[in-house]
Amino acid sequence: MLAVDAMAPYGGTGSGSGTTGGSGTTGGGGTTGGGPASVYNFHQNYHVGFDSPEAWGLKYFASTTMLSGLQPPVTEGHRFGSITVGFEMGWLPTLDLGQRTIGFKGQVPEDLNQSQIFVRPVLRVGLPRKFSLVLAAPPPFRVFGVTPRLLAFGLERPILERPQWTLSWRGYGQVGSVKGSFTCPASVLGFEPGSLQNRTECVARSEDVASLRYAGMEFQFAYRIPSMPKLVPHAAAGGNFIDGVFQVNAPVEDGMDRTRLWTRGGTFSGSAGISYLLTKKATFTVDAFYSPLWVQRSATAPRTNDGLFNVRALISYSFR
Repeated sequence: MLAVDAMAPYGGTGSGSGTTGGSGTTGGGGTTGGGPASVYNFHQNYHVGFDSPEAWGLKYFASTTMLSGLQPPVTEGHRFGSITVGFEMGWLPTLDLGQRTIGFKGQVPEDLNQSQIFVRPVLRVGLPRKFSLVLAAPPPFRVFGVTPRLLAFGLERPILERPQWTLSWRGYGQVGSVKGSFTCPASVLGFEPGSLQNRTECVARSEDVASLRYAGMEFQFAYRIPSMPKLVPHAAAGGNFIDGVFQVNAPVEDGMDRTRLWTRGGTFSGSAGISYLLTKKATFTVDAFYSPLWVQRSATAPRTNDGLFNVRALISYSFR
């Protein structure tokens, strides 16, 4: 049972004084090796463009945790004090080598395929005036090499309700981070620092922290099929603001790399699926989720869409 897989590298446009000297050596404690690590100041705060490879990694994995869709049908109206508990599972697609090569402005692959699933409990509580509070958080335990400390939250309400269909609104956000060995995994430590297999010049496993914060809102439409009342198709579309930060904590050949990367920007997302009423109180929901994510993987490469498509499922039970 897991939570999240996260990412990232170090590199980007310096927002501090981390500049590169003519010999490829950085000031402020930068490494002097011959790999890509030799051109960065390892103790600076860098802003990276929202279409950069590093930012793509942050927004990709933030999108995997988006509190979007998966709206179970309300069978007995919106009750104040109602409680629904659920269990959500999402598929994390395997990234190929090109997608994983996001370190140092798209030069070095990172260890991003540490898990194939995303799991979290979900709690929904009925509030006055037909509002509902939604909370979701993965267990904060180290699984598959990562430790998630994430909390997603939302507030939703129907806008229009008719006998066969409902239009709803949801606002949502997330705070927290994921910790893991993304820049210096165990798989590279058997190779010489600076070699092709260890271009980051790692000498021990890193303990990197990726902050996957976002805020957004979406509109949801659900339709109850008259001839099949237990089936409820639905769709949702929304906009998101992602505030991603990647804090490197990597032992490299010349010391500790504590580079900090940050990026901010907007994305769009959509989902569509179907809910099946197992009983009057239990529901199984499946959604397909997609978010277009633009990236320019090198200075000479075109800007392309490398979006996230995955499938998510939720089983929920309403107590009252």
